Amino acid sequence: MLADLSPLKLAVLATLAFLLLGPEKLPGAVRDGMALLRAVREFSGRTQEQIRSEWGPEFADFEFGDMHPRTLLHRHMQAGDPDPLGLGEIRTALDPRPDAARAAAAAREAVGGAAAARPPAHDNLPARGRPAEAPNAPPFDPDAT
Repeated sequence: MLADLSPLKLAVLATLAFLLLGPEKLPGAVRDGMALLRAVREFSGRTQEQIRSEWGPEFADFEFGDMHPRTLLHRHMQAGDPDPLGLGEIRTALDPRPDAARAAAAAREAVGGAAAARPPAHDNLPARGRPAEAPNAPPFDPDAT
């Protein structure tokens, strides 16, 4: 949270604190804030040591900061593993192409092999802009209508 504070933001915060608290109360407020920060750090350290001791010796070198999502992502990206999250196996399992290829091969085999592999020739395809006509349709006669 405090890591993204720029020097300009710190200066603005210091000026606001000076204006709000005044020169008499500012040193006491800073002292109280530092004491609170020290107490939180000590509590956090004691809690981490207690958790490590309860989990056992295999977690003696465990760092709780490693559990932060940003740290986990950074570590996996730096590892050079092309698929750090194991999504390749899921993609392979959900890919419909192998099943479709097997179904198409079975259909070709059922219909007659290689002849079904070629698409049928369409001799009566319409030219661009003209509607398709039925192969044996009578010619259009405008006087008949």
